[in-house]
Amino acid sequence: MAENVTLARPYAKAAFDFAKEAGLVDSWMKQLAVSAALANTSEVAQSFSSPDKDNDQLVDMLAGPDADDGYKNFIKLMADNDRLSLLPDVVNVFKYISEQDAKALSADVYTAEQLDQEQLDKIAASLSKRTGKSVNLTQHKDESLLSGARIVAGDLVIDGSLKAKLEKLKTELIN
Repeated sequence: MAENVTLARPYAKAAFDFAKEAGLVDSWMKQLAVSAALANTSEVAQSFSSPDKDNDQLVDMLAGPDADDGYKNFIKLMADNDRLSLLPDVVNVFKYISEQDAKALSADVYTAEQLDQEQLDKIAASLSKRTGKSVNLTQHKDESLLSGARIVAGDLVIDGSLKAKLEKLKTELIN
């Protein structure tokens, strides 16, 4: 998986640089997400390695009829280099680069119970202070955490859940 991200990074960087210069970052992000979702389906993924694949047909399918020429050329470049299977990783890296450029950060908050808006605002403010970026939170309910919260923001993970504390205690008792 790390290898895929390494291979996807130059494509994502080139795509972001082109999209930013053209003022199409949001549009490309949406198009990449759709293309990656298609690339993740088993039927389409199998066609990437088919000996009788038709790159032009794959480009038309993945880019869609409304895509701008730059986006179609980008998908064609990936197809010509047999890198279409990297599209999901390209989306993730593109999103990361875009957030870094915008000084923004997406974070997932996992809790056993739904949090109210005031609690979410406090978490966002705390993360914003810690990272120096504006934070966009997405809340997920995970009853296995028992209580507390687990926050994942890029490579930053803050696990204050009861489940994590019990696991740590168990490890300490066993060792």
